Amino acid sequence: MNQSSHFTENFILILIISSMFLPTIPIGIDIRLDDIMALFLIPIFLTIKPNFKVNRLVISYVIILVLFAISTIHGYLFLSVPYSLRDVNEFVRVLKPLLIIIAVSYCDSNVLSKKLHTLFKWGAFFIFIIGFLEFFNVPGYRKLISIFFTGHRFENLDRARVILTAGDPNIAAALIIFFVTYILQTMLMTRNKIRNSIILLLLLVVLLMTSSRTNLIVFIVILITSLLYHFNKNRFFSFLVLGLCVVIVLPIIQYFDYIVIGFTTFSDGTNSSMLLRYKQWTEAYNLFLQSPVIGWGAAKSIHTTIVDSEHLLLLRRYGVLGYLAVINFIFGFLAVILSNRKKVKKMNFLAKRITLTAFFSCLMIFILMTTNNFFSGYQLIPLFVVMITIAENNLSTIKCR
Repeated sequence: MNQSSHFTENFILILIISSMFLPTIPIGIDIRLDDIMALFLIPIFLTIKPNFKVNRLVISYVIILVLFAISTIHGYLFLSVPYSLRDVNEFVRVLKPLLIIIAVSYCDSNVLSKKLHTLFKWGAFFIFIIGFLEFFNVPGYRKLISIFFTGHRFENLDRARVILTAGDPNIAAALIIFFVTYILQTMLMTRNKIRNSIILLLLLVVLLMTSSRTNLIVFIVILITSLLYHFNKNRFFSFLVLGLCVVIVLPIIQYFDYIVIGFTTFSDGTNSSMLLRYKQWTEAYNLFLQSPVIGWGAAKSIHTTIVDSEHLLLLRRYGVLGYLAVINFIFGFLAVILSNRKKVKKMNFLAKRITLTAFFSCLMIFILMTTNNFFSGYQLIPLFVVMITIAENNLSTIKCR
């Protein structure tokens, strides 16, 4: 798989692009092109000599799959959950990150890192273009994107909230945050500060177009923590970037009334979307209490998939054990980086940018999982898995005295 043509690296890149920018295939159940591509990896693995190490990522993800399978079987046998093909589809999707982890192990990390850099660079322009086309509806683009990705779901909203290729404004905003975080690290680590500053500010405008209050908070958190991390080498520029973001946001945020009204009504306890979330959270929590250790399984035939809190969704589906397994897989990466700070400093620039992007993205993930989905959203997880696999594989090759 590791030939001069770089088949594996290109395959992974196409899989990531399809997960972020292509819609589901309408065949009765929601299935994505990247789901099918990931399954094609299985026969490929069976025909080649094993060339990957059993590391933290592999072990922790196998534990997730085992616990998810136990939860599903337990639900069928003891909680009267009806069998559903949608549950099988769910398990296939959950299997995908493990296949990606193994596939990345066959890649040339430097080549894959360069391809990710290209994706972030040109993907940022793509996001900007489709964001503006959709927001200003040029010409009738909003209707087209709504039909293609959501089936009219956001076509007739009075307030324009761009969904890009995500099918949901909040997931679209989270997708933007990935690109914002990488561009921010690139800007603070290289000399191309002006060009990357312009890209960053354009992405910030598109982020406002999604009117995602959660991810606007995430942006502020990642911006401040990134500037603090790089502060010693970018003192003046850190203040400049912070000032530019404030100058951009303050004058135009008034035109995104969904954000302003949302924060206002949240503060006085009358926010309708939050009141609906509280109801959904209560229902999920009550179901969790009925099977707190291993959960109900996906149980899509009897339980809603809309909980608006992935923490509670995972607890309801897979109990405390499954929830902790997912948290360990995602946020265990933070512990790996913090315990290997000296090795991170020795990484090459591309690998270090990807590592820091994944590291700061964990802040987004934790906040996003409070009011939306990340692990169960499927559009965001492939890119994150590729980044943390590159990072941890690079760390394993660096020796520190």
